[in-house]
Amino acid sequence: MLFQPCRPKALAVAARLVGPDNAQDVVMNAFLKAWRSIPSFHGECRLSTWLHRIVWNCAADYLRLEKRRRETPFLENEKGQELEWPDPTTPSPDQITEQRETADRLDAALARLPDRLRIPLLLRYADGFSYREIADAMNIRIGTVMSRLFHARRRLKQLLDENDRTTSRQ
Repeated sequence: MLFQPCRPKALAVAARLVGPDNAQDVVMNAFLKAWRSIPSFHGECRLSTWLHRIVWNCAADYLRLEKRRRETPFLENEKGQELEWPDPTTPSPDQITEQRETADRLDAALARLPDRLRIPLLLRYADGFSYREIADAMNIRIGTVMSRLFHARRRLKQLLDENDRTTSRQ
């Protein structure tokens, strides 16, 4: 059980991204992918860091698949006869549009950050890594991690504010 010590944190990462009901499936899929990919692990980072990246990617894949399923408002049965009502918990089109616009703004702002700021920011807030794990993954000191996170948050806020000002003028 090579990955067993990492299971609680992997479940926490998956639950945060896909919800507690689907976290077990995502973690199991990630552990299978990790097991198959163990020959490609070269020890450049800790095993737990590598594994959590796989969990995060599997959760992202799961969310993309679910999003595609939700975008089909009506489904036919296997005979093509009856249509089912959409899931009432599905966000409204306005909410989906707003979420996409917000996500697009954030993605655009993140893309403008240099890698040295973007990577620790994503590891911390998207993946839930500790400062120590970020430092180990990037081969830098914890103080450097803290400094980069501070500067990344400040720069990200500036970029989002610039985007808001530009959008409001149009």
